[in-house]
Amino acid sequence: MADTTTVDYLIPDLRLHLGDTDPSSYRYMDKWLSTALVTGIKALGRWWKFKYLVNNNNEIYRGSGKFYFPSPPVIEMSDERIIILMASIIIKGGSLEENSWNVATWRDAEIYYSSTEGSKAKEASLLRDMEELNDLLVPPTKRLAGTKKGSLPGFLGNDYERKGKL
Repeated sequence: MADTTTVDYLIPDLRLHLGDTDPSSYRYMDKWLSTALVTGIKALGRWWKFKYLVNNNNEIYRGSGKFYFPSPPVIEMSDERIIILMASIIIKGGSLEENSWNVATWRDAEIYYSSTEGSKAKEASLLRDMEELNDLLVPPTKRLAGTKKGSLPGFLGNDYERKGKL
């Protein structure tokens, strides 16, 4: 079997990106962050043409793709930030979905309360991550099949044009 690795070494970097840096009150368990990192690699499969693959034990190994350095390490350093961004997008997207039921605004004669600003800040953070990911990596798109150039008789400069005849 090829060299494999786990993504657990990326957890501190993901915590730093998420702002979850106080060990006495972590918001996310290591298991959930590890799951988000593995899911991020799976989600990036189409983007990278399956450069990294995941086995049944959630270990990462190299697939076919363009690599600049030989293994080890299995995951190239230049790809770590991309994996962290995708994991962050997965986590923040799930958090926004979960918290969307708690967003409310109400007012009475004396008091006004709104929790929409926190939701907007979380959404802006998610959009920043998506924008940075799109800057680092070209997203997969649906493309038409490649074109085949054919000659059209009757156009000037065409090698297949009949000389002297129209």
